[in-house]
Amino acid sequence: MRTLYKVLVGLVGVFILIIFLLAFPSFYPDQQEYGVSFSAPHASGLGLNWKEAYQALLVDVGVKHLRLSAYWDSIEKQQGVYDFSDLDYQIQEAEKNNADILLAVGKKLPRWPECHVSAWARDISEQEQQRAVLELVSRVVTRYKHKQNVVMWQLENEPLLSFGICPPVDVAFVQEEQKLLRTLDPARPILVTDSGELNSWLGASKYGDILGTTMYRTVFSGRTKKLFHYDYLFPSWAYRVKARYIGLLRNKPVLISELQGEPWGSKPFTEMTGDERKESFSSERFIQLAGFAKRTQLTPVYWWGAEYWYWEKIKNGNSEYMDIAKELFSLEGGDVYGK
Repeated sequence: MRTLYKVLVGLVGVFILIIFLLAFPSFYPDQQEYGVSFSAPHASGLGLNWKEAYQALLVDVGVKHLRLSAYWDSIEKQQGVYDFSDLDYQIQEAEKNNADILLAVGKKLPRWPECHVSAWARDISEQEQQRAVLELVSRVVTRYKHKQNVVMWQLENEPLLSFGICPPVDVAFVQEEQKLLRTLDPARPILVTDSGELNSWLGASKYGDILGTTMYRTVFSGRTKKLFHYDYLFPSWAYRVKARYIGLLRNKPVLISELQGEPWGSKPFTEMTGDERKESFSSERFIQLAGFAKRTQLTPVYWWGAEYWYWEKIKNGNSEYMDIAKELFSLEGGDVYGK
């Protein structure tokens, strides 16, 4: 019995040592860079002129790294008729402003309802939808793979996480999409994303070349009907441990694909009061989250909620979020704003 006890203590000690080594910060971390996710349909849904919002991010904030999406329901509104004008504009304007692009393709893409199915395709079978998605992916990649500022493809959005108005997870289809991407453009890396708080990354990291993690620190709990903070449950070193483990296991880097930059509550932020929005995401919280991301030592960092910053300025006359963003992006991962 005493021998067994010693073995168990020894194993626990080894485990703690491994966690400590994985969590220990690097003395020479990579320079952290900031980018944003941007959704033209989401900006329009907020009552904004999406082109003006996009230009404000490029010119006023100085964004140089963009995460854009090739939405099926925006490009193929009629079956077999493809309209790339909005995406063309975004890529061209990014090019003019020396900004590079991570372009998400597939059916499940950033922003609600997650699976952006064209209206004409909602009544056809899942197999027929998948064939249409593969055709769309082929057209998108073929159209933009010659653009030098398109530096990476994102395959779906959190494809192994059951979230949104979507069919059950279909691993075989993810594999088929990845095979198509590799065939169409073997040169560019593929990003696959996963939840930083709800999943282990072991499944998602089997796909693609780079793993992207979400980083939401204040969310609304449907169980307690209150805001829930991940500050102590998932400290910065926990993301670093997971990233280094994936690096050792899969030999893949990890970036932050979504860092919370907007309020999260029981209803859309457009329906919240100013106090409710600030309770979830204040200007002080904005600065705190920049510091939190810096401590993870993961890079690049794509902020989620850039449309919100502009919405606050245009709809409420509150420019503090745009001002903070401008300062953060000018620092590009150097000293943390407000420190």
